[in-house]
Amino acid sequence: MEKKISKIASEDKSTTGEQESITKNIEITPDQLILKWNFQNVDKKLTYDIKRCIGCSLCKIVCPVDAIELGPIPEIAQGILDENNPKILIDHDKCCYCMLCAIICPNDAFHENISPEDQIDIEEFPSIGKFYEIDMDKCIEDSKNEICKLCLSVRDRHNVRDYYKIQKECPVNCFSIKSPIKGEVIIKKNMLHKCDPQGCKACVNICPTESFFIPESAEDVKKYGKIACNEDECFYCGACENSCPDDLIIVNRKEVIIHDPKKKGNYPWIQGWINSIKEIIRKRLIQGKQQIEIPIIAEEVQKVKERIEEAVPQLSKEDKKKLSELNEKIQAFLSSPKIRYWIKDKKVDKIKKDLRKFLSNV
Repeated sequence: MEKKISKIASEDKSTTGEQESITKNIEITPDQLILKWNFQNVDKKLTYDIKRCIGCSLCKIVCPVDAIELGPIPEIAQGILDENNPKILIDHDKCCYCMLCAIICPNDAFHENISPEDQIDIEEFPSIGKFYEIDMDKCIEDSKNEICKLCLSVRDRHNVRDYYKIQKECPVNCFSIKSPIKGEVIIKKNMLHKCDPQGCKACVNICPTESFFIPESAEDVKKYGKIACNEDECFYCGACENSCPDDLIIVNRKEVIIHDPKKKGNYPWIQGWINSIKEIIRKRLIQGKQQIEIPIIAEEVQKVKERIEEAVPQLSKEDKKKLSELNEKIQAFLSSPKIRYWIKDKKVDKIKKDLRKFLSNV
């Protein structure tokens, strides 16, 4: 079903004096959102594949018009909502159909279609580097092998889920994931008391390369904590950070490899695209090195306690023993039937007199 959402009038006028208009439509299917744009003789179509989306938010970061927002990723990752729910939300009125999301997406969840084809050529734009590398000296490209056929079919566009499968099952071990994004994954250790890895598993479930795992042995639990990330498999997409319901994970991106356009030319949009792609590392540039561990409150309390104990004179063991013995005798005095009777009748003077006599003999 196609639903016409809006029309935006342009300032251009035809020879008849009528105003030309940009028409935008959105089509919704169970698996896809299809955004359509038309102006004069140019049609643009942007297709978002709900089930291919991994919830990384790279598209949101690079979008130059802030047309993309995150959906209920923690709930989907935990299984509270099923995979039919979109992990991102697209404001198609804002969307400018630049197709940057299709270039940046690590799992081919976006597809661009421009008609006629010669109007806009994506190869004239910069792109992000590949998410894999192949040792071609070892590669056999066996047309009868299912993994080889999969490998040959997914090399041209980013497909990290398929890349991970190929890496595990490649018959000659020539294929491996290699991310164009460099960084680090930081787990807030002082906040791990909030983590419920058995009941939640959001980070484990959402990671397309199975980088996150739950330590099982006592030694690993002591070493890593409740959850851990194997960064040898990680490509710093950020899906784990978006999925955590308690904000326990930080994906700190430091570098991104940007490839020049395949078709060379002095195009005015090149620097704009480069700037948008560099938004991936903007947080790093602004904030600098992230703090790995926030000081634990208990440690700070202990430091303050030690300072107070140093400032206040402490009793010796002998004095503590005498004080303890005195406390026991006073408790015995207050527990005697006579004193309890006087307390009941509020005979304060008699209690004071006996207490002075008792203390003088101690």
